[in-house]
Amino acid sequence: MTASPRTVGVEEEFLLLDPDNLAVRAAAPRVLSRSEYGGRLDGDLDVELAAEQVESGSAPHTSLAALRASLSALRHAAARAARAEGVALAATATSPTPADPTVTPKPRYERMHAEFGITAREQLTCGCHVHVAVESPEEAVGALDRLRPWLPVLTAMSTNSPFWQGEDTGYASYRTQVWARWPTAGAPAVFGSPAEYERVVDLLVRSGAAMDDGMIYFDARLSRRYPTLELRVADVCLSVDDAVLLAALARGLVTTAAADWADGRPVPDTRPEVLRAATWRAARDGLKGELLDPTTGELVKARTLVDQLVTRTTPALAAAGDLDAVAGMVDDLFSRGTGADRQRAALRRRGRMSDVVDLITRETDPR
Repeated sequence: MTASPRTVGVEEEFLLLDPDNLAVRAAAPRVLSRSEYGGRLDGDLDVELAAEQVESGSAPHTSLAALRASLSALRHAAARAARAEGVALAATATSPTPADPTVTPKPRYERMHAEFGITAREQLTCGCHVHVAVESPEEAVGALDRLRPWLPVLTAMSTNSPFWQGEDTGYASYRTQVWARWPTAGAPAVFGSPAEYERVVDLLVRSGAAMDDGMIYFDARLSRRYPTLELRVADVCLSVDDAVLLAALARGLVTTAAADWADGRPVPDTRPEVLRAATWRAARDGLKGELLDPTTGELVKARTLVDQLVTRTTPALAAAGDLDAVAGMVDDLFSRGTGADRQRAALRRRGRMSDVVDLITRETDPR
């Protein structure tokens, strides 16, 4: 393992909701043009595919405390600018109310709408992407090949999209189902080398399944902009603490998998079909049911598999100084539930979707 903790950065996508009629609002360009979020930010804010979304990207950090501060500040800045525009920033991976997305007026996004049809037009989803530093493409691919079986556990822990078009979907992460429509999305097979990774990416771009390498939507991929491995399986988290937990475990996974690659340990023999099944199970049940154990192929209690993930990454977590913090955050997550659990609980209390929206906007920026 590396002598010092790898840097980790987090991208979060948010919806913009009208607090009065609960509808999504195509307000992102106006929100991001406001001076309310100006000044020095430890990261940046940007538009996304739909004009009803904004995205934040933290600076890279080695400290979880610094990462938490960065994410909190970015959420607060975006929420303040949104309020000034008459909308609310919402950390939910799908809209709890009916929505008809509007494409952001940029040539790239307009081309995506033209080439991918309803898949792009309905793609109003918000994810959380974690970037973990890697030392070389060889290390990145070696780590990617070895961490694939554990990614569905991160999906389960981050579930925060139970509602779609105003209805309960029966999934804890319906974003995962919607996102799977993209032709390059999902769990890839083992690559073995950077050359093979690039060959597959080139093939997918030439086939038209991706316009360019920015549309390679594997569950984890080599970043095209940074020297990082990017894990892309999570819903945007309702709370900052859950995003920090996700980042800590992602860094632990990459560090552990990179050490296995460096030591010449074999790649787990887990087929993509099994990983898709594990992801489906995680997206449906979150932490409420059973998950598919990637090492045995058996269904086990969610807490058992999360604890196995922590055990698997314990040396890396301890080396980064994260082990105690992660243990506490895991306990907190199971105590209060995932974002999906909490959204459903808010609706059950009075049967009002307005209570769900209130919960989401309050937890997005609790200042």
